[in-house]
Amino acid sequence: MSEAKNTKPSKIGGYTPTQELGSGAMGKLWLCHDKSLDRMVVVKQMQPDIEDSDTNVRRFMQEGNILAHLNHPAITKPYALWKEKDGKLSLSMEFVHGLTLRQILDKVKQPPLWVVEAILHEILCALGEAHRKGIVHRDLKPANIMIDNDGRIHLLDFGIAHTESPLNFSKGEDAERLTQTGAILGTVTYMSPEQTIGEEASPASDLFAVGIIACEMLLGQNIFRGTSFSDTVQRIQKLKVTEKAFSKELPSRLKKLIVALLNKDPRKRPLTAFDAAEQISMVMRNLPRDIVPYMASWIFAIKDSIKQKTDSIDETLIINPPIYPAHFKFHFFKGAAVGAIVASLISFILFQLVIK
Repeated sequence: MSEAKNTKPSKIGGYTPTQELGSGAMGKLWLCHDKSLDRMVVVKQMQPDIEDSDTNVRRFMQEGNILAHLNHPAITKPYALWKEKDGKLSLSMEFVHGLTLRQILDKVKQPPLWVVEAILHEILCALGEAHRKGIVHRDLKPANIMIDNDGRIHLLDFGIAHTESPLNFSKGEDAERLTQTGAILGTVTYMSPEQTIGEEASPASDLFAVGIIACEMLLGQNIFRGTSFSDTVQRIQKLKVTEKAFSKELPSRLKKLIVALLNKDPRKRPLTAFDAAEQISMVMRNLPRDIVPYMASWIFAIKDSIKQKTDSIDETLIINPPIYPAHFKFHFFKGAAVGAIVASLISFILFQLVIK
């Protein structure tokens, strides 16, 4: 029996590969050691069998340039884009060590409400930054969201992102459109209705995907996932989600927002991702401003459960955030009562003066 051929390269650029992280339609992902700065990085290398396609090459280069033009803590940072001596295109990026939301939901179908709110808020803020730069993600799904070991939330994989303003990858030439009208790109179970009929994705399309992810976290399943591609498309186009689908204990503002995100008409969804994030921040007003340490302990407990291969999660490893009581209603009525008393006293004094 012949030994399996070791395909791991000895060097990728100036980095030393340590292991293959996975592969996709566009290329392989390698975890590499950057000796010059003693850190780990991720390098994405384009698959050789698709390098003959100009569209694929331009899309690969565009991903690096898109990341380079975004500046948000929840968006992966690129380091370099280059071509190897053998012609392979390579993109080095920040290494995010943690769990994807897909891995988390496979373990915990319904995360705690504070976790759901934190994830939605951070992803919406990251999307707001991308949309402001004219970039639509087009492939939002739990597998492209990660929580790192420090408790920070990241939006990953801009591989099929669309930008209205072609960036520097065109080298000054007129950039050709990388997506033809009628083409369907992305993961169907997290698509917007307009994407399923081949219309061009917009920022509102990303918001619909956020709505599906929110539903999945709160309901414990993706209710839009059908038994087949066509069944899933039908559900996305026809299934209407109302506030009644959610628990009565959920904040009304959160339910209203999710229903708005899932509106079939893109024009009736929230105006921007930042607007939607602001609604989430109102729901989170009783939580600590820095939720990261609590998220870190929650992720650690999940990773420990996966490592130990147990069905349950050790709750003693989790530090839940304190919930600060909301006294705004009490202060409102207190203020109204005081105001009424003061107004009555002033009226009484004026009345006495008039009589005299």
